[in-house]
Amino acid sequence: MYIYSKLKVFHQFTKLSLFSKKRVNSIGTKLLIRVLAVSSLFVIFQTLVQLNSDYELGLSEIDRRFDQLSLSYRGGLARSIWEVNNTQIESIIEGMLQIPDVVKVTVTESSGKENVEEPILAEVGVMPESSFLQRNLPVTIESGGVDKRIGSLIVAISLDALYEDLYGTVIFVLLFQVVKTFLMSAFILAIFHYLVTRHLVVMAKFSNATNPNNLDEMLVLDRKSLGDEDEITAMSDALNYTKRNLKKLVESNEQSVQMHVELAQKEEKEQAHQQFKKQIEAKNTKLADSNHELASAIDNLKNTQDQLVNSEKMAALGGMVQGVAHELNTPIGLSITGASHIKADTDRIIELLAANKMKKSDLDGYLDSTKNLSKSINIGLDKAANLIKSFKLVSVEQHEELKQDFDVRSNLEDLLYSIRPSIREKKEIKIYNNIVENIELCSFPGVFYQIYTNLINNAMLHAFEFLDEGEVTIFGEYRDQHLLMSVKDNGCGMNEETIKKVFDPFFTTKRANGGTGLGMNIIYNLVNDKLHGSIRVESKEGEGTTFYFKIPNLI
Repeated sequence: MYIYSKLKVFHQFTKLSLFSKKRVNSIGTKLLIRVLAVSSLFVIFQTLVQLNSDYELGLSEIDRRFDQLSLSYRGGLARSIWEVNNTQIESIIEGMLQIPDVVKVTVTESSGKENVEEPILAEVGVMPESSFLQRNLPVTIESGGVDKRIGSLIVAISLDALYEDLYGTVIFVLLFQVVKTFLMSAFILAIFHYLVTRHLVVMAKFSNATNPNNLDEMLVLDRKSLGDEDEITAMSDALNYTKRNLKKLVESNEQSVQMHVELAQKEEKEQAHQQFKKQIEAKNTKLADSNHELASAIDNLKNTQDQLVNSEKMAALGGMVQGVAHELNTPIGLSITGASHIKADTDRIIELLAANKMKKSDLDGYLDSTKNLSKSINIGLDKAANLIKSFKLVSVEQHEELKQDFDVRSNLEDLLYSIRPSIREKKEIKIYNNIVENIELCSFPGVFYQIYTNLINNAMLHAFEFLDEGEVTIFGEYRDQHLLMSVKDNGCGMNEETIKKVFDPFFTTKRANGGTGLGMNIIYNLVNDKLHGSIRVESKEGEGTTFYFKIPNLI
């Protein structure tokens, strides 16, 4: 019959399908090869980065050792050269040769002439055939208030120990990463086999075993149901659905002719098409409504975010106002007290004058007292005026945000003058302004105030949460039309997960204490959007945090 001929064609197709037993390349094997390839690239890159970092650290340590040798031995050598004490010179450099990795030490005497080889006074050690670093350290002595060069200390340090350390590091990192990569790949392959491959094999066998005599048997996979339909479930359902349709086709067409079957199928298809069309229209209508609701929700979220950002800015400004107001109480209070004393002394002098009992000593005492009190009042009012001037610079710039030329170091000093009082009330936190002097920048000074304020508040809240004292160092220099800055604290540091999310909006580790999670996001947006610069962070738990900025000169 026609139906049985169709079933035979389907059966032959399944034997030649993707699920045939003759498959050569396993999906799991391909996945394993790609995972190993990508992981190997990352391992090589990480090893190179680690090797370069250790090499730079080793060179820095050798430079530091040169500096220590210069500081430790230069004074004694200077006296020995000046006194022409060759025995003492040889004793000193013999001691230097005992220092690890120092392979040769030479002391020469200055001839006082340029481009003339200096005579060697003493020399110990042998220059190695392998790599080494050599430095010529001048030996000077003070004569007439001026340092006079009387010779040179030439020190050679071998790099063999550094290269041995680097070799050990490379071997360790490569072995560790290779073992980790293979274990992880094997684990991934096992999971992929458990979740996918074994079910594909079952479905392939089920498909190959399909024939007109077993259309009642359905495919049941040995897997736990997680509630959500995935591709394996969809494939299994599709095979069962196909088998059920085949069974229905056989039962409905055994007593029908080919034309009736085709007409029935056409009618079913037409009905399914119409129903599908109605379903699509209904889904499109529902989707349009959902899109409208989503757009409204996004607008509400944007408005809420803007409000939170403004609240964060005003909170920082409010904290500054509180600190300045507290600091103003002292000078203004002293000024009021001084004015009260002047008024009392004036009233007393007026009474003596009215009673014609005033003496010269009374007038002299009044004038001296008035002079001292006036001086105290002036000092107090000057301090209050400076505080108010600094606060006006900070608060006005935060809102006007006008682009102008300004001195970067003075810009930071204005802010620190305003916020140091409030900081001293909370913890013993020292803030150092190490910005290079006379850096003129065309940018937005108010934005810098906001960045400094948020970073310092963030350090107070997070870095020094469990510390009573600490340091925040702000460094800046101008290079290649850019301001390069760093803000470093010696607080508790951050873990890798926090570093990845530190600039994300609404991310905070202090949600229970009222943190909004917008402080660092505001800084990120100000640096990138307003200042057209870039920002990055480096941190380790227990070793503090450093933020790096690169900001162009907006001339």
